[in-house]
Order: sequence, then C-alpha cells, then structure tokens
Amino acid sequence: MNTAAEAAPATASRKPWLWVLLASALWCLVVWLVYGWFHQAALRDTGQQSLASIQIQARDLLGSVEKFEHLPYLVGAERALSQLLQSPQDPALVEQANRYLAFAQARTDVAAIYLIDTGGKTLAASNWATPSSFVGRNYRFRPYFRDAMAGQTGMFYGVGVTTGEPGAFIAAPIRADQQIVGVVAVKIDLTAFENKWREAGLHMAMADGQGVLFLTTQPDWRYRSLRPLSEPVLQSLRETRQYGDVAPRSLSSPDGPAPGAALQALTIDRHPYLVQARGLGRFDWQMLLFSDPAQPRRHARLAAEIAGLSLALVWLALALGWQYRRRQAERRASQRELAQVVAELDERIAARTAELTAANDAAVQTGKLAVLGQMAASISHEISQPLAALHTLADNAKAFLARQDTQKASTNLGHIGELCLRMGNIVGELKAFARKEPARLQPVSLRHVISSSLMLIEPLRHASRTQIESDATDLMVMGDAIRLGQVLVNLLRNGIDAMETQSERRLELRLQADHDTVRIAVRDHGPGLSPNVQAHLFEPFFTTKPSGKGLGLGLALSQAIVREMGGSIQAENAHPGARFELVLARAPNPARPTPQDHARTAD
Repeated sequence: MNTAAEAAPATASRKPWLWVLLASALWCLVVWLVYGWFHQAALRDTGQQSLASIQIQARDLLGSVEKFEHLPYLVGAERALSQLLQSPQDPALVEQANRYLAFAQARTDVAAIYLIDTGGKTLAASNWATPSSFVGRNYRFRPYFRDAMAGQTGMFYGVGVTTGEPGAFIAAPIRADQQIVGVVAVKIDLTAFENKWREAGLHMAMADGQGVLFLTTQPDWRYRSLRPLSEPVLQSLRETRQYGDVAPRSLSSPDGPAPGAALQALTIDRHPYLVQARGLGRFDWQMLLFSDPAQPRRHARLAAEIAGLSLALVWLALALGWQYRRRQAERRASQRELAQVVAELDERIAARTAELTAANDAAVQTGKLAVLGQMAASISHEISQPLAALHTLADNAKAFLARQDTQKASTNLGHIGELCLRMGNIVGELKAFARKEPARLQPVSLRHVISSSLMLIEPLRHASRTQIESDATDLMVMGDAIRLGQVLVNLLRNGIDAMETQSERRLELRLQADHDTVRIAVRDHGPGLSPNVQAHLFEPFFTTKPSGKGLGLGLALSQAIVREMGGSIQAENAHPGARFELVLARAPNPARPTPQDHARTAD
C-alpha cells in the first residue's frame, strides 16, 4: 500500500516533464515548417524581383542596340560610298568617304562606322585619322561580314582585333544593280552598361549563345563561360577571334542545367549564387542576374526565429496562466506592501527635498556673502591708491597756492574732484551689486578705461619700479566702464605682486580685435602659474599671497564681473610669466565723438 501511494506522486511528478518534452518537439516542428515555407517564399520573391530587374535592363540594352539597327542601311545609301566601292583607288573618293563616315559617327555617337569591300578589306572608316584606324584591315573572317554578304543584317559581339576594345557590331550590305558590292559596319560600345548596373547595385552579366560572358559587373568573369566549352566551339571562337586571343575558361562545373527563366543555384569559383537568365530573342544573347542565396535563408531564419519566439511566448503565457489564480492573493499582498513602501519613499523624498532646498538657500546666501567679500576686497584695493593720490594732489595744491600758482592748484583740485567722483562711482557699483542689479552694458572706450586703470595703479607701479607697456587704441567694447576698470586694476596689481622678488619687472597690456570680439591680455614676467594654482585660480578665498596681502577674492570677482558683461577670462603660462586674457564683445566706434568722449579726451 505504501509503495502504491508513493508511486502515484512519483508518476504525477513526471507528468510536467512529459509536457515539456512534447511542447519542445512541437516547437521544433513548427520552427522547421516555418523556415521551409518562408525560404520558398523568399526564393519566389527573389525570382520575381530578379525577373523584373532583368526585364527592365533588357529593354534598356535592347533599345540602345536596336536604335542603331538601321544605321548601316542609312549610311550605306550615301552615293560617295558606292562610288568608292567602284573606284577604291581614287584618293578624292577615299577622303570624301572618310569624312562622311566621321561625320556620321560624331552625329550618332557610335564607336565607329566603316566601309568594307566584298573581299573584307576596309576602304574607309570614321577613325581613319587615328593610330587605330580600320582602313586597310581585312574583316572577312568576322561573322557579321559574312552575314551581310549573304544579304542579311549581321549582328555580332566581340573584341576589336584592331583596337582591342569590345563592342557590338551591326553590318548591312550595299547593293548596286541588285548585286552586293560592299558592307557598312557599325560598332557600338556597350561597356557603359556595366557601370550602370554596378551603380544600381545589380550583379549582372551578358552571355553569348555559347554561354561566354562578355558584359559583367565582375571584371574577372569577363570572357569566361558558364559551362566548359567543347573543342568545336573553342575552334570557332579562335577562327572568328570573337574575344581576341583570350581562350574562355569555365566559371562553374558542368553539373546541373544551364541558367534559365527559373531561379537556379550555381557555384562560381567556389562561391554560391542564385542566377536567373532571360534570352534577348534574335540577338542570341542572354542577360543574367546573380543574387546572394544567403539572403532568402536570412529571411527564412528571421521568420523562423520570430515564429519560435512567438510560440515560446505562447507556451510561457500558458504556463503563467495556470499560476494566475494561485498568485492573486500574493499579488494583492505585494501591492499593499509596495504602496506602503511608496508612501514611505514619498515621505523621505519630501523631507530630503526640504533639506536640499534649505541647503541650497544657505549655499546661495553663502555665495552672495563671498561675492560681497570679493567686492569689498577689490574696493579696498581700488580706493587705497586714489586716496594716496588725493593726499599727494592735496599737498601739491597747498604748495601751488602758497606760491600763488592758482592755475596748477586748480588743475590739481580738478583731479581731486575726478578721483572723488570715481570713488563715489565705485561705491555706487557696490550698492548696485548688492541689489543684484545687472551691469549697465553700453559701448565703453577702452582707451579711457585703460588710462583710468593705469592712473589708479600708478603709485604702486612707481613704488615697485615696474615698467608697464600698453597698446594705444580707439576700440570700443560692450561693458561697464567702472567694473571693467576694476578687473584691469586687479590684474595689473596681481602682475606687479607676482614679480615682487625680481629685479626687472615688466608688465604688458596688449589688445587684439576681430569683427565681433576684443581680446585684452595682461602678461607679467614672473615665475608663472603652477598646475595646482591653475586648477584653483578663480576659486573664492584661494590665494598664493602671504597672510594680510589678500583674501583670494580678486580673480573670483573679476571672473564674475566679466561673465556679467557677457565675456570670459582665462589664464595660462606665457613662458616666462603668466598671461590673463579677457574676451569681450566688440562695440562699433561712434561716427562722431560724443560730449562724454570729449570730456574724457580733455582729462
């Protein structure tokens, strides 16, 4: 009893494996059937597409040949040709015939037109004046000549024995008193079709009645046969010299039928192809289109993969279906747990967002205080020198008044007033920056800004014995004159400080302009910038100066001011020294000086 009870569960446990094996066998069968059906369908589609392409290209090629079919008859109607056939030794008639044939060839754009007597000798030709002239050549061995002499239109494709260039030959008889007295032959160049097929992405070829390919998009197939040729055929080719001295070699083995209207597999030089052919009627030519047999297999394989995947998805859906009812309760429980987790996450996200908002506000406030600190440091730099200048000018004014030199005293007092106004403007700019007002962008004279900056830096320059070289200019930039002056003063002071330990100190202030921008470069001849300094150069509170000589806010403030004016600032080593370059938008120079410019010029 126990054994039977144990056997029953064992049998039940084996049933799922039986279902799996059955489903796998059915899956393989379906995939195999789908592959076979779609492979045959892809072959049919390839055959239909190939046939359509062949028909289009065949009409094109036949049209190019047939439009010249009656050309030999039209050319042969010329009286000068008949006269030359009657008097072949007449030089005047020879020249007249040559020129007529050259004229006809140029008008019809064929490769050549030539006149042959009944013995096969060429009496006149369109290429009579070229080194490869047909005149004097004998072509009685050519089939097109024999057909024309038999009273028919000769059609032949071969390699020219004179030029070595292939072409299609069309020949027609010339009659006089119901007798054939000569032949007119026309040579047509068909090699342009190879390039046309190649550009269209077609792998095509033209074969003659013996299966020799004479036009092909595969150059190494030219003048090779689809099947091995018999000795009589090879002997005929040698006699007619259809392909010159080339002995056609076989492309494929003799097994299997010759290419026809139905799609057929063919192995050429150990490479498999699908080939389809179409005869061109009375020309005894065949047009062949070769295609890759892997393409239909790829389509069939893709269809089989899709079918197999679809069937596998169906099995998976069925396998999941029977578990659906059992998983309902677990799914609802999971959804409740998920909702709880989502709610907790929402709470955490809200709390974190609030923390980040508060931190961001604090960061913004800290940044604002840092920028205000940069402004204060810059103002202290900028005002200390004017104050020293004020003191000097005031002492000089007292001395001039004591000497009753009122004119010089008045000039010094005027300079004192200008410096007071400039310091007031700087303080006003500090207030504007604190109120977050944008810079007043307007055309600014660089000459005035540079001269003002040099005047403010003059006491420090004199004390440090620094030589400053500056370019003269009348350029205008879009910016704020006061803030741009702050930037220049800061860069000039930094340059002087960088050369503090050197005996010879030289600063250069250079200008360069193009159509849209102006570049202002300040270069010192100090020790330059180390990689570590370059990495942190424009960071607030970063400084290389000793304690008490700077807070590290000057360059950070300068960068903020330049960016507010829509420009940029960058630093690099100049070897020797460091080079700071400002790039600002160029403003057009005014046609006439404004009153303000007159006032600055007077200063």
